[in-house]
Amino acid sequence: MHTQLINLGFHGIGHPIGRDFGPGERDYWVSPALFHATLDACAGRSDVNLSFDDGNWSDVAVVLPALREHQLPATFFINAARLGQPGFIDRHDLRELVSAGMRIGNHGLAHLDLTRLEPARREHEITQGRRLLEELSGAAVHTFAVAYGIYDDAVLEQLRKLDYEHVYTSDGGAAEPQAWLQPREHVKAHHTALDVARLLTQD
Repeated sequence: MHTQLINLGFHGIGHPIGRDFGPGERDYWVSPALFHATLDACAGRSDVNLSFDDGNWSDVAVVLPALREHQLPATFFINAARLGQPGFIDRHDLRELVSAGMRIGNHGLAHLDLTRLEPARREHEITQGRRLLEELSGAAVHTFAVAYGIYDDAVLEQLRKLDYEHVYTSDGGAAEPQAWLQPREHVKAHHTALDVARLLTQD
């Protein structure tokens, strides 16, 4: 019997700084207390993959020190066009994540719904995001997380042609370790430690 993975995703820790994208985004900013409790629950587990989307300011200010303390790796899915903008990390922070042994993944150039884009514009959003991240971080980018968790067959076909090792969604549930398409669970503002424990015990 093989072990399935729980891909656990976060966005921001604390509160947005420098910009406010409204209630929809605020729903994805979790309290530092819940974040640290989640890391406590994940410590020592090989069946949990942690990821952080968007490149928010908290990735380096809050998340990275906590990951180091718990000796946990993670993938940071970054929107390259947002680097250096108010509330987001910059290129120096990106390199700090890489230097700390963290993985960098592509979250699209500008966090657009790929299903609404024409093929050429969609390819630009995907390939330019990857190119900039690799250029600025000095690290290869092998994974992609679809913005808003929205995708269709055309999006997946284009991503397959670009040779990503894994593509991450927001579908929820446990994942097969070798599967190309990887579902994720996201920790949200309204969750409690008990909710997170339930997410971590899925089959």
